[in-house]
Formats: sequence, C-alpha cells, structure tokens
Amino acid sequence: MLVIDPLTILIISASLALLFFTAAKHKLRAPGQFSAQLADYKLIPPGILPGVARIIPIAEMAVFFLILIPLTRPWAAVLAGGLLVSYTIAIAINLFRGRDEIDCGCGSHPQNLSYWLLFRNSALIISSYLLVTPSTNRALVWVDFLLLSLMISLLSCVYLLIEQLVRNQGFSKNGRINDG
Repeated sequence: MLVIDPLTILIISASLALLFFTAAKHKLRAPGQFSAQLADYKLIPPGILPGVARIIPIAEMAVFFLILIPLTRPWAAVLAGGLLVSYTIAIAINLFRGRDEIDCGCGSHPQNLSYWLLFRNSALIISSYLLVTPSTNRALVWVDFLLLSLMISLLSCVYLLIEQLVRNQGFSKNGRINDG
C-alpha cells in the first residue's frame, strides 16, 4: 500500500491550489473571452455553453479553497482530477481532429493546443489523485514549512518556465518570432 509523507501532500495541495486559483482568476476576469475559448473547442452545445462557462471557474475556485483544508482535501482532489481529465479529453479530441490552432483557455496568455498540454495535464491528474492516498503520521517540523515554501517556489518557476517555452515554440511554429 502506498503511503505518502505529509510534506508531499502539502506541496501537492498548495501547488494545485495556486494553479487552480490562477486558472479561475483568469476566467472570472474575462468571462466573455473564456466563453469564446470554450466555444472554439466545438464540444459543448451552444445552449448550455454560457452555463458551463460560468460553472468551470466556480469549480476551479472551489478546488482552490477546499484543497487547502485537510478535511475537504480528498473531495477537492477528486474535483481537481475530474476537471483536469475533462480538459485533457477536450484537448485530445481537438488534437485528433487536427485543430491545434485554438487557444487552450488555460491562462491569461494565449497558448495553442499541443501534446505538451496532454503530458502536463496527465502529471497534474496523477498529482491530484495522490492526494487521496493515505499519509504517514509523521509530525511536521519548522524545517518542513521552509521546504514547503521553497518547493512551491521552485515548482512554480519550473511550471512558468516550461509554459513560456511551449508558448515560444508555438509562436516560432507560426512564424511569429523573427530570428533577426
């Protein structure tokens, strides 16, 4: 049976909370833009699209709040995983259709659909479901909280760096970057 260190649980929880907060914030700040991005996937019937476009950021914000509370963390982890699975399926369907020129709707910066997003979401799905795994009863000490802060900072920087590299690759592929 897999048992995880409580520090790992905190690192994953805080990282996913940060990710879902930024995703929800983007969608709540520009609901019309998000609705248009969602419509571009051509998977949701137009009649229910406005409702779905309103529910998604609310669900993401719920993940943000609930994943930080130990009592609600397992439910939040399942919700996070479910949202990520849905996003991954939508991306995969459109990549299979050859529709990679649409904005994923993931954040405030445009990013075309890519196989990188499938890989990223798969890693995030696995991380989400690790949160329902039992943890050891080890007591956390002050150095754990220092390590928690450092790991969240490091993971955030790595995530942002990879996202920027993927965006740059997309711009280069479309001829939007000039070498000279």
